[in-house]
Amino acid sequence: MITPGRGLVGVVSGCVALLTGCSGHDDAAQVRQSNTGVAVADTAEMQRSAFVTACAGTSAGWQATAVVSNRDVVEHKYLVVISFMTPEATDLERTRTEVLVAPGSTQDFTTETLLDPVTRPQTVRCVLRGVEQL
Repeated sequence: MITPGRGLVGVVSGCVALLTGCSGHDDAAQVRQSNTGVAVADTAEMQRSAFVTACAGTSAGWQATAVVSNRDVVEHKYLVVISFMTPEATDLERTRTEVLVAPGSTQDFTTETLLDPVTRPQTVRCVLRGVEQL
């Protein structure tokens, strides 16, 4: 049997978790506690960041420009996946691009997909789907 006090704690904890998850903070900014009680950054997520900076049509299709930042002290290669989507969230095409980033640097890159200019939608969204360190 659940006591009334524990039920309330569960509801409050759930609400706090829900509000925290919707606060607009990126998971990469979250911090966890180590056994010593000192906050330690989640290394895999804190050492890189990526985002789309431009999304535009070309004569042959659609193009996304993006950047990847490497905050580590060594060079890394990243696999970046970008989806080209309709405003209704239909996936038209997906590209996978490998980007080499020097230590402490940000590297921009462009990826393009072939979409028939006559039949493609007037508006295409470029959505970052994932970044993986290789």
